[in-house]
Amino acid sequence: MWCSKGASSGRGRLMDSLSFPCQFTVERQIRTNPTWALPNFVKLQRSCKNIKYLPTNGCLATGNGGLGRQINGVGDKDGVIIVDHGSRRKESNLMLNEFVTMFRDKTGYLIVEPAHMELAEPSIRSAFSSCVQQGANRVIVSPFFLFPGRHWHQDIPSFTAEAATEHPGVSYVVTAPLGLHGLLVDVVNDRIKHCLSHVAGDGDECAICAGTGKCRVYP
Repeated sequence: MWCSKGASSGRGRLMDSLSFPCQFTVERQIRTNPTWALPNFVKLQRSCKNIKYLPTNGCLATGNGGLGRQINGVGDKDGVIIVDHGSRRKESNLMLNEFVTMFRDKTGYLIVEPAHMELAEPSIRSAFSSCVQQGANRVIVSPFFLFPGRHWHQDIPSFTAEAATEHPGVSYVVTAPLGLHGLLVDVVNDRIKHCLSHVAGDGDECAICAGTGKCRVYP
């Protein structure tokens, strides 16, 4: 797993660059002031061919006071936070709890907490504290977002950094969003097929659409 190798403290640039093996070199800036400009995000290296998907092993990693390469794998002393945007709609927020339960059961990770970036609790700060209270000495924040927009570049790292100041000695990692992962093709295709099956009368509504009447053909 490759992590950013440069950082500066205080106002201004928080992280310099993130290098992925072979396929991509990613450059971004996270600034603490209100202005934010879209960076030159992805630069393909000329020596690489047949590139299809963004690698899944990129992350923004930091301990309180330093950046560096993290050891692969989630250990017993790692806490994982799955963070989404957050919604004013209670049902949407509860769905994250269900996903976290699924994730915990399938992976077997001991410490897994949900968090909402804004609009609802638990916040990133609360989830971070919960991980530490359960014995985590490293917190892995995994954004439940499709693409690396402003929330991944700026907001989530900022909220996580603030949370970490309350727990000296606890390091953290902000992983890449879902991105162009090949398995997402299967997920999207599965959703399409299921909805078309329901529209044709051959299948029930999925858990997401159930009771909403949204999964239908519009004239």
